[in-house]
Order: sequence, then structure tokens, then C-alpha cells
Amino acid sequence: MTKFIIRRILISIPVLIGISFLVFMIMQLAPGGPMAAFGQNPRMTAEQRATIARNWGLDKPVLEQYFNWFLAMFRGDWGTSFTSRQPVLQLVMERVPATLLLMLTAYILQQCIALPLGIMSALKRYSLTDKFFTILTYIGFSMPTFWLGLILVYTFSANFKWFPSGQITNPRDPAFNSASYWPWFANNPLNALGSLGAHMVLPIITLIVVNVAADSRYMRSSMLETINQDYIRTARAKGLKESTIVRRHALRPALLPVVTNIALTLPALLGGAVVTETIFSWPGMGLLFIDSISRADYPVMIGIVFLLSAFILIFNIIADVSYAIIDPRIRY
Repeated sequence: MTKFIIRRILISIPVLIGISFLVFMIMQLAPGGPMAAFGQNPRMTAEQRATIARNWGLDKPVLEQYFNWFLAMFRGDWGTSFTSRQPVLQLVMERVPATLLLMLTAYILQQCIALPLGIMSALKRYSLTDKFFTILTYIGFSMPTFWLGLILVYTFSANFKWFPSGQITNPRDPAFNSASYWPWFANNPLNALGSLGAHMVLPIITLIVVNVAADSRYMRSSMLETINQDYIRTARAKGLKESTIVRRHALRPALLPVVTNIALTLPALLGGAVVTETIFSWPGMGLLFIDSISRADYPVMIGIVFLLSAFILIFNIIADVSYAIIDPRIRY
């Protein structure tokens, strides 16, 4: 197992380098290139534009720019934002806690609902329960995220005023993850947790409705395939209880496709659900990515995409290792 993990890590290094090269080049090919961040002011002279390009290192050949950026990134220098003039790594790390809070909470709730729902539907195949949940999952899966988020805001915030329409804290409270927020959180834990919970309800519902529908269908399909295997029929012939058969013999092999889905979905959630964070003005990585696109802030865009690519590679390795833990038949 150790050799397998080391080999996968070594293979991931050139893959990550290739991804970084493609991302950097795609950003260079975007309309206007990196200079688009500084606007197309007709009053700006050619000398002024040349000075800006020289100050930001944009006057050098593209390959030289890439190697300088790549080497600096592994030294911890992810570059400087074109618009805010702040270090990119600092900007991204400031947004990570908000994204982790929302996405991991949503993902845990999503799996707590989707996995039992999929198992129940598989064990009661073609029953009224299965048909009812199937209809619900099809409805949930067909809902566009942006539409659902706007409907929730209009209904529960604008009309009933049950929940806030956006942000992560109340306007009178300190900004989330700021220097003054955590001392205020320690002095007012109940108020802080209540505020966070109220602001998280609508974004979490928006995230989990579609994902619960998808993951429950994954689980149902995998469980149906597993409970029809010969070793399950043998366990039933021996007189084992159905609950024991499901828990000890069917569940673990059925989780293998779900683990693959987790490995692909969780990094995207850590990168921030762009649509959800934009609708609810959630100050996470997704909103930062949208802001950087609108301002042509290429260093920030590249930093977020590179971080997301690293997450995907890491979680794929974790998924491969998890296969052997879940199913003893798998050995590397």
C-alpha cells in the first residue's frame, strides 16, 4: 500500500505541472490577455501601457512568464492581484474558511440524507416508497441551481423574512474571519452560531437538493447491483437476518462507486459552488473566482484553478486508498 501511494504521488506531480501549464496558457489566450485587467482606456499612451507591462512582468515571453510564476508558486509566492494589489495566496486563504464551513456542512448533510435514501429505495425496489422517492429525486435533479436559489430567496427571505437573503453575518456584526470576528465570536458564541446557522440555511438547501437527488440514485443503483450477487443469495440461504446481510455483506461493496463520486465532487465543493456563492453573496472562493473573472484578475483566477486541480488529484489518491479499506477483496 505504501509503495502504491508513493507511486501515485509521483505520477501526480507531472500531471499537476501539465495542468498548471494549460491553465496559464488558456489565461494568456483570453480576450485582451492579462493586460485586460488594466482596462482599455483610450487616453492611456503606449508608453504607459509598456510601463505597466514591465512592472508586472508582462513584457517577457510567455514561457518565461510561466516558469517564473511556477517557480514562485512553489516558494509560496502565488503572485499579486492586479486589482487589489494583495498577495493571491492571502486572498485565497481568507476565503477558504467560509467555503469550508458552507460546503463541508452541506456535503455531510447531503450524504446523511442521500445514502440512507438510496439504500431504502434499493431494498424496497418498485414499491410505493421507491416510486415516491424516485419522483422526488427526479424533481430535485431537474432543478437548476440558480433558479432554486433565487426562488428560495424570494420566498423565504423577501416574502416571509424567515432567513437572511445573503452574506454570512449580520451587517452589525464583525466581518467573518476578520481580526475582530473571532474575539467577538468567543464573547458571543450563541449569537454568532445563531447568525451563522440562519445565513447557512438557504445556501445549504440550494446545494443539497440537486446533489441528494444524484447521490441517492448512485447509491440505489450500486446497492441493487450488490444485493443480486451470488454471495448475498448464499447469505440469505444460510438464514442470516436481512439487516445483517445489508450491513455486513452488501453495504461496503456498494459504497465503492459512491467513494468515486465523493472523490470527484468534494474538491469541486471545496473550490466553492460558484453559482450558490454568487446568489447568496457568500464570501468564499466561488465568489472570489467570479469577481476575478469580471475584473480580469488573472493571478487570482490561476491560483484558484491550480488549488482546485491539486485538490482533485489528492482526493483521487484518497479514493483509491479507500477502495482497499472498504472492500477487503481489493489489494494493491
